[in-house]
Amino acid sequence: MKLTMKRITEGEDEVIIRYQQMNEEIEAVASMVQTAGRRIDGYADGRHFLLMPEQIFYFESVDGTTYAYLKDMVCKVNDSLERLAIHYEDRGMFRCSKSMVLNIYKISYLKSEPGNRICATMENGEQVMISRRYARILRQILKGGREDE
Repeated sequence: MKLTMKRITEGEDEVIIRYQQMNEEIEAVASMVQTAGRRIDGYADGRHFLLMPEQIFYFESVDGTTYAYLKDMVCKVNDSLERLAIHYEDRGMFRCSKSMVLNIYKISYLKSEPGNRICATMENGEQVMISRRYARILRQILKGGREDE
């Protein structure tokens, strides 16, 4: 794939995608461009933050409240885990257990565990367990595609 970029001094920024045939790579690029501006509202210490999905290591639901875990802070988020997993799937978010959504791009390494579970060590050193129910889906994603359940 060829990349051409041109700086402009006036007008609106624009991305044009030219292709001979639609494929997964083109769809991924288009999806990334379309969702680039989406941010997640987060709240911590009485302040409002606009979070980029790429900053978030994982989301966790605790007693019905969803939290976003970043490198050096934790923010309350007013979305459900299901909505976050679906809405930001194209940005690396993956449902890894009943109470957690993980950013696969923040994983340093994976280790198989007994019972068909996977232990993911994140870039910040935290370890997150991927339940056996979701381990198969993660394996499919890592192989390059997701099979429907």
